[in-house]
Amino acid sequence: MEASSTLAQTRRWLLTSTLLNAVLAVLKLGWGLFSGSTVVLADAIHSFSDVLGALLVYGAVRFSSHHSRRFPLGMYKLEDIAALLGGLGVLFAGYEILRSVFFGDGVADASVPFATLGFMTLILFVQAVFYRREKRAAAHLNSPGLNSDVINWLGDMGAGLVVMVGIGGHMLGVPYAQELAVIIIAVMIFYGAYEVIRDSLFSLLDASAASSEREEIQRYLASLPALVEIKDLYIHSAGSVLFVRATLVLDVQNFSKAHQLVDDVADQLKQKIPRIEEVTLHYEPVSQQHERIAILFDADRKTTASHFGKARYIRLDEIDGDSQTQSWFSNPFSGDERGKAMKLIVWLLRNRVTKVRLLPENISNTLIEMLDTVGIDYQPVTESTTSPGTDRTLEGGLSK
Repeated sequence: MEASSTLAQTRRWLLTSTLLNAVLAVLKLGWGLFSGSTVVLADAIHSFSDVLGALLVYGAVRFSSHHSRRFPLGMYKLEDIAALLGGLGVLFAGYEILRSVFFGDGVADASVPFATLGFMTLILFVQAVFYRREKRAAAHLNSPGLNSDVINWLGDMGAGLVVMVGIGGHMLGVPYAQELAVIIIAVMIFYGAYEVIRDSLFSLLDASAASSEREEIQRYLASLPALVEIKDLYIHSAGSVLFVRATLVLDVQNFSKAHQLVDDVADQLKQKIPRIEEVTLHYEPVSQQHERIAILFDADRKTTASHFGKARYIRLDEIDGDSQTQSWFSNPFSGDERGKAMKLIVWLLRNRVTKVRLLPENISNTLIEMLDTVGIDYQPVTESTTSPGTDRTLEGGLSK
């Protein structure tokens, strides 16, 4: 599922929720007027405030994916802003419930208590069914706006339960039943609002994404055979989507292959975590901790070569701190009619050579620039070098 599909599903859920909440609010208002119950009327007013909050969140989600020159990454954080406002609205609604019960006139009795109790039971059943389905959708879509709407439904259910407990408690004469129910529901509402406000603030402040998603991304990157190190992994959320940025140190010397690899990694991450909107990966080749110098020789293995591609032998000197080792290789391309220089450059790259030395008579500026482009320093030798050793020659093989 792509980010665009996630947003489309989120919008559909929010629109359905808003329409259903509006219908239930109208029904409660009508029943409150019919029965004369002030508590049902108050619940209807609370539902209408939720409808306004849901419209705010829906509008934010509807326009959050809009891209423009000023907002090239989209306006996904509109959803976080709406979720924050919705969470604050839930806190206020919870406060109003507590204030009306404990500091106001209390819960008024309905003129038709049995019918009102049955009506509120039906309303609560519809709300509970939709609440459970929307909660599963919110978890699947990872939408803060949808999570905020889920908490709004919990607040509606809590208010409805307060109405039912008030009516039932009055009918049965149970002391403090209504007050206890209000406290329990208020705690649920406040905790849910806290989670919504916390997550939206973290997103607005560009905090790192959830540890579970970070661990999943790290596990996938660590499984890459060419990976040496992950640098600066940064994952942040904006609304329902994630943005991932990282620097990868790869043991790949071929720049084209490295570029293709990071492109494939970005595509795979989007498939594994559908709510990822954008992946920005930077590639760094693995840094060598030692020098590997190639000295080119003529056929006698004593005289430094004066021609790059026609050199017959290559001596690789590895310098690591105070230690130095030498390996001999025959130039497998010296007898080729064409492309000797290019083939030898590729060979040097595969052997991770950092410097190359030979006489400057027959080396062009173009070749020097090519060596510099691939990260190999050219060092001219002013006098012919005599090789001190006659070590075993490896026939064109790659050094280990």
